[in-house]
Amino acid sequence: MAVLDDFTRRIAWASPAWLRLLPAQGAGTPLPQLEQALPGLAAARAVETETPQCLVLGDAHEWRAELTAAVNGQRLLRLADRREQGRALQRQLDAREQLLFTSRVLSVGEMAATLAHEINQPIGACANLLRGLRSRLSRRGSGRLQEAEAQALDRAIDQVMFAARVVARIREFTHSHQPRRARVDVSALLRATAPLLDWDLQRSGTRLALELPEGEAAVCGDEVMLQQVVMNLMRNALDALRTDPPPEPRLALRLLRRAGEIELQVSDNGCGLDDEAQARLFVPFASTKPSGMGIGLSICRSFIELHQGRLWFSRNGDRGATFHVSLPTITP
Repeated sequence: MAVLDDFTRRIAWASPAWLRLLPAQGAGTPLPQLEQALPGLAAARAVETETPQCLVLGDAHEWRAELTAAVNGQRLLRLADRREQGRALQRQLDAREQLLFTSRVLSVGEMAATLAHEINQPIGACANLLRGLRSRLSRRGSGRLQEAEAQALDRAIDQVMFAARVVARIREFTHSHQPRRARVDVSALLRATAPLLDWDLQRSGTRLALELPEGEAAVCGDEVMLQQVVMNLMRNALDALRTDPPPEPRLALRLLRRAGEIELQVSDNGCGLDDEAQARLFVPFASTKPSGMGIGLSICRSFIELHQGRLWFSRNGDRGATFHVSLPTITP
């Protein structure tokens, strides 16, 4: 803030915060010079009012201001830098984009591992069947395979084994991925994660409740992995709320302390799950969503198990569902 003197037409006093924002506009600066630096101020000073004026100054509207009425020829001008709000918003958007990018990378790796595991079994079965077929055909009446048959079977076996080697390379690439161990405050992680889905919450009209204990809830693990689990569970809850919207959509994140562990609960009052869907909940590539791939919860459970934790599901008494994540805590 600064005091503007209409008699001397100079800045009479400026606060340290003012000088950090406008170092060239300190005490003694002529008001015309200040008005050049803050376009819009001259017009505001020309207006005689009995109440403070709320202004937006600057060519790019970068300053939010309040100019008080004149008292003994002096006015108090308060400035707030709107650019810092823009920088804070940009930092939030950058952090969100970085998290989503990292989450996609982790998801692709986990998806590749899941695909490799599921595909490896039928490939092995095909290779065994082809070898058995070649052996049985070679033992038929003539004792020999026709050349065309032998070549066809050999090529088929070669192609199957090539696919098996591709799968082995994928498994080798993804198998070594382990979480980066560090101290993670789950309470702080939930407070940081919730705003990342604020647009989805507003679009669906969902009220989010954070029920967190006081103090730190520390675990040892990979912050990005844990944050991805929370975001996936929140997105699933929002999907359930959109499928069968209740009158007042609600989503709650609860954190409970227990002996040697913490339990995170992601609860909604959406459509819930029937018995058939519950039985296939963590089965890879089984999804209740028309466009779902059925690997999200499988990936979440894999991430939680890498942290020596558990992920499970329960039905709410009235409506909706709750997903539970249990993680071992570390001592303060």
